Amino acid sequence: MFDMDGTLVDTEVLLLEALSAVLAASGVPASAIRPEELRGRAVEENLTRLSGLMRSPMPPRELYARVGDRMLGRMRTGVAPLPGAVGLLGSLRRAGVPCALVSSSYRAMVDAVLPSLGAAGFAATVAGDEVRRPKPDPEGYLTAAARLGVAPGNCVVVEDSSAGLRSGLAAGCVTVAVAPTAQPVALAVAGLTGLTVDRLARLVATGSRGAGSRAPAPADRHRPAS
Repeated sequence: MFDMDGTLVDTEVLLLEALSAVLAASGVPASAIRPEELRGRAVEENLTRLSGLMRSPMPPRELYARVGDRMLGRMRTGVAPLPGAVGLLGSLRRAGVPCALVSSSYRAMVDAVLPSLGAAGFAATVAGDEVRRPKPDPEGYLTAAARLGVAPGNCVVVEDSSAGLRSGLAAGCVTVAVAPTAQPVALAVAGLTGLTVDRLARLVATGSRGAGSRAPAPADRHRPAS
């Protein structure tokens, strides 16, 4: 089970561009937008915080609509998958391993990104506006596991954010980090290119959960993990 933003595709640049443009019109400087505070959090939570920075706070739904309109057009022309994403998804599909996508992004964003992942063929997708309790609550991953018909303990969650890893761990899944994190994880790699079907299968077979492994520091992210 995969997170989307920051794990399979990099939409952060598009999000920051859209947020900066919308917030600048309300007198909010770009420096007030802190990407590290947005990652992995619920959309509603982020929008409420950012709206509070405006001279005249905007309802979160209106802010989402304005930012979303700017992003969707760009995303529908194609979003570059992160290195290793399409290859890993293809390998899992050929091995007969069902995959799910569990994102904090709303359904419109998820549907705009899916074509860029090629013939990934996710058996299930869960968007942030389709759950009552967003990450780090386990609801999204528990929902996806149920739709796959697989016990959470036999699922691997691949994430780049602390909130997402906590969500996967709380669901009882094996957790894999593909970005620096302070969370205990079963496996930490420098990116998706460090993952294979066999490597993921061994994690499930050994019953790994959070063994205290830490993801590489930022400078190591492009160096394959051993």
